[in-house]
Amino acid sequence: MKKLILLPLLTLIFSFTCYSKNYEETLINLSHTSNIISESESLTSAPILTTYTLFLKLYNGQTEDAETRFYFQNGLTLGLDPGYDAGAFDQDTSLSSRLVEDNQGTNFAINAMGLESAYNQTVPLIINQSIGQTFRINLSQNTLPDNVNVYIEDILENTFTLILEKDFELTAQSDLNEEGRFQIHFTTEILGEDVLATSNLFASDAFEVYKANTDSFITIKGLAQGQENTTATLYNMLGMSIRSKKLHSTTQTQSISTLGLTRGMYVLKLKSGNAMFSKKLLIQ
Repeated sequence: MKKLILLPLLTLIFSFTCYSKNYEETLINLSHTSNIISESESLTSAPILTTYTLFLKLYNGQTEDAETRFYFQNGLTLGLDPGYDAGAFDQDTSLSSRLVEDNQGTNFAINAMGLESAYNQTVPLIINQSIGQTFRINLSQNTLPDNVNVYIEDILENTFTLILEKDFELTAQSDLNEEGRFQIHFTTEILGEDVLATSNLFASDAFEVYKANTDSFITIKGLAQGQENTTATLYNMLGMSIRSKKLHSTTQTQSISTLGLTRGMYVLKLKSGNAMFSKKLLIQ
């Protein structure tokens, strides 16, 4: 009889010990990613890593349809970090992001990057919505430093929405499901009209961007000399990147070929650091 009683008792103690050990390990791991354990509840003497978070939710009307999350922590990369990055279970989810480096076309529900990326990084944002659908993106959680601004950029419409201050809202004029039209910017700078107005790069009277009917290229004239790392990218009306070219700061007149492109409206975007310029062009 004593053996019969002792065996279940030992089994119960062993099970409780294993559960407690696993629970403790889970809490310790969470403390490194979410900082949810207070100092009085700390289960380890190891230092808790600084982690910044930002969560976005997409709504159709008052209904929450999807959420995507961004984490920033020392030691992580812009590529895939197993155990930190997490692909979206539903690859057709309404809101997700892509890796900045080694992008394999996978949509991610959790995008984890190094701590330095919180201050200066642009990340592809994927929005899946049907034509005619009205949606809005809302900031649901933010632990970034106060000096970090977060913008959602619509490249096609040339808009920068400071998501810290207001929701991003749009009615889809076509089916949205491709990478290239939307980006999220984490930066300590001010983006949008204020940057363009104060940038000597694109504010000169000599600066021009145009497409002559007789030309098979887009002309860019009057780019300020000495400006490094200026990139010109051409997008179609779906927000997909068609062509991209690095411009030479020592050349006043430069061009981007339009050979092989179908007739229609396109958007040319120039970017140099935090200075940006966009213009719609008709290609015939």
